[in-house]
Amino acid sequence: MRRLSFTLIAGLLGLLLVNGCQKDTGSALTDEQMEEQSIQDLMTNENTEESDYLADWGIDDGSEDHMFNGYSTFSPGSFLPKVTDFIPDVVRFGRKLNRQIPRTFITERISEDTIIVHMERAWTGQFVIFQKLDSTAGSPDTMIIYRKPLTHLVKRTSILTKRIEDEEAMRDPRRRWKLAAVSLGLGESRPTNTVQIQQVEVNSSTGDFYSFTDPLHTILSIPEDLPAFLPGEIVMVKVWVSNSTTLPVINPADGSTETLLLHFGVNRMHRARKQFEYRGIDPNNGYHVFEGQWMVREPVRRPFHAVIDAIDNGTIYDDDGNTYPYNSTTWGIPYRVVLNK
Repeated sequence: MRRLSFTLIAGLLGLLLVNGCQKDTGSALTDEQMEEQSIQDLMTNENTEESDYLADWGIDDGSEDHMFNGYSTFSPGSFLPKVTDFIPDVVRFGRKLNRQIPRTFITERISEDTIIVHMERAWTGQFVIFQKLDSTAGSPDTMIIYRKPLTHLVKRTSILTKRIEDEEAMRDPRRRWKLAAVSLGLGESRPTNTVQIQQVEVNSSTGDFYSFTDPLHTILSIPEDLPAFLPGEIVMVKVWVSNSTTLPVINPADGSTETLLLHFGVNRMHRARKQFEYRGIDPNNGYHVFEGQWMVREPVRRPFHAVIDAIDNGTIYDDDGNTYPYNSTTWGIPYRVVLNK
C-alpha cells in the first residue's frame, strides 16, 4: 500500500518570509515586463491544461435545470437522491453562479528560478432550493423555489519554476515560467462560515492511500505527486467535519447537521456529483464523519478535481436567509487518470 501525505515544508516558508517580493534587478526592464506578462497569462488563461490544474470552479454549474434534473457525465445513477423534509420535500438544491470574474493573484519570488503564487477568486450568485408541493388529483406537481445570495471565496497556492532545461524558453522571457506544483483548493462562504473540513482521507480499490489536513499548505508536484487512479477504479473518500453554528438544523433521518456533496471528474468540460453518507461522530475528536465513493470513468491523461462540498443544513432546509444564510466550505483535490501506475 502506498501512503502519501504532502505538506509545504517549513524551510520553504522561512525562505519566503526572508525574500518576500524581491525583484530580479539583474534583468532588463523589458525582460521583467515580458516575464510578468508570461506569469499573468499562465495564471489567468482558463483554456489551457495549466488551468485544469489551477481550477477554482467545480461547485455546481449555474444551471437551475441541472440542479433539478441531476447531472453526471460519467456515472449513471449518481444523481442526488430526494432529501427529506425541513422545508418539506426538498428535491434539489445547488448554486447558480454569476458570470465569473478573473482570478486575482499575488506573486512572491523566493529564488531566481522559483515563484510562489497565491490565487483567489470570489464567486457570487444564488443558492437555489427546490421544494415539491403535493399536487391535486390529476394535476402536475408544483415547485416552489427559494433563493439565497451567496459569495464563495476560493483560494489556491501554486509554484512556478523557470524552464532551465529549455534553451529557447530561457532566451524568450515570455516562455520562461512553467507550473510546477499546486496546492489543494480551499473555498469558504462569506461572510458567514461555521462549517470546517478538518481532514480528508482517500483510499482507492488498488490500495493507494492519501491523507490531507491543510489544503493551502499541501503542495503537489505536477504530475508525480498528484493522486493517480485507473479507469474503473473505485475511489473511497472519508471526511471529518466540524460545525460551530449556534442554531444547528438536524436531519431527523440521520442526525447530521451538514450535508456533504462529492463533486468529481471536475475540469473545464466535465463534472458530476454524489451525496456523502453521514457515519456519526468520531469519539476521538467530536468531528462529524462522512463517507462517499465514485467509480473512475474519466478520460485518461487529463487532470481532474474531486471537490468536497460541506454545506450547513440551515442553508438547505430553512428559507430564512437572515437566520440561515449561505454557509459552506469546499476542498478541491487535483488528480490524474492514468493507464498504469
